[in-house]
Amino acid sequence: MDSENVSIRRDPYLVGSTGTFYNTTIATTAHREIETRSTTGNPHLSTSNNVLADEESNYFKNTQWSPDGTTLLTTSADNTLRTFVLPPTLLSPPHPVPLTPYTTHPLPSPPYALTTHPAYTLSSPPTTLILLSLSSLPVRLLSPFSSPSPSKILASYPLVSPTTEAFIAPHSLLFDETYSSSPRPSSSSSGGCTNFFAGADSEVCVFDMSRDGEGPVARMPTIPSRRKKIVGGGVGFKGIVGALGMAHSTGVLAAGCLGGWVGMYDSGGRGGVVGVFENSKTEEVGMDDGSVVVVGEGCGVTQVVWSACGRYLVVVERGSDGVGVWDIRGTGKRLAWLTGRRARTMQRLRVDMWGEEVWAGGTDGRVRVWEGGVGRREGVVEPSWGFEAHGGEFRSECLS
Repeated sequence: MDSENVSIRRDPYLVGSTGTFYNTTIATTAHREIETRSTTGNPHLSTSNNVLADEESNYFKNTQWSPDGTTLLTTSADNTLRTFVLPPTLLSPPHPVPLTPYTTHPLPSPPYALTTHPAYTLSSPPTTLILLSLSSLPVRLLSPFSSPSPSKILASYPLVSPTTEAFIAPHSLLFDETYSSSPRPSSSSSGGCTNFFAGADSEVCVFDMSRDGEGPVARMPTIPSRRKKIVGGGVGFKGIVGALGMAHSTGVLAAGCLGGWVGMYDSGGRGGVVGVFENSKTEEVGMDDGSVVVVGEGCGVTQVVWSACGRYLVVVERGSDGVGVWDIRGTGKRLAWLTGRRARTMQRLRVDMWGEEVWAGGTDGRVRVWEGGVGRREGVVEPSWGFEAHGGEFRSECLS
């Protein structure tokens, strides 16, 4: 079946949008937000003077839901973190409801990674914690709603190169929900989650959130030696760790690198190597209509998503038309290839899982859905249905 002719089996409709407000240059966006601040009187809308003359195009680079489903957090080409608190009337007509930022946070350098605390609850401001990785700076812990200043840095965690003493910016961040250190006063609002993982060049680091200003409590290399891959019997992989994912049912941490490899570590990410495989290893598969699908193509792992049972791992790569599904606890091989994603770009286009369905946006503005259950279908799998979301290119997709 041609993925371009995927039939629409449901009737999604647009309930909220930023419209064309950010579909312009960085400078125009800044002037529009300054005007909005003067009109609404919102003191939490900040704009950096450095972008007032920037004629580069602005666009959203990353979008994430808060765990409680009340807030959208975005980063953009103008190096600004924005929060969109959804109105309670979002599902009531007329639609679409205009979405405007509740807070804006100009950043001093480009953001590499963003993640929200699993205990994030809008009605409890002390839990609205965000980890942010910025180029050439320590990892920051902040809250977009902290008082008196929403841009106040609550804590910072430096990751320093042992050879150059330069700051290393992690390309992936993940709060560790499987481990809690001894209770400390500074972690009283952390919901029992006091550690986080950071993926860097050929290593995964563990930080203790209560140790403000300190480096990692553990550094776990993904390869015994960075000099030669054969050192240590060829165990492990080299490359920047651009994706992290924890299987909460099994305590296995998956780490994907921009070189196309994935490693898995037991005991909540602190144990031994469960396995290592190359997701971008390609093969050609013939289809019933005579066409040939290249399975496994990609230019670096940017996302890993576990199934609820912890047996199957969905691996996403940039520059790839498909998504790999791996049977980790069974055969240890690639079980399925979800084709027709339309994501041949070096941008990090994320996917999401809703129950056992996989949702993905493409460069053509369409959202495609693979039904049937992750792990229940084998071989090359076409999308089950899809719909036209907008006329532009997707940068990110998230479900709540």
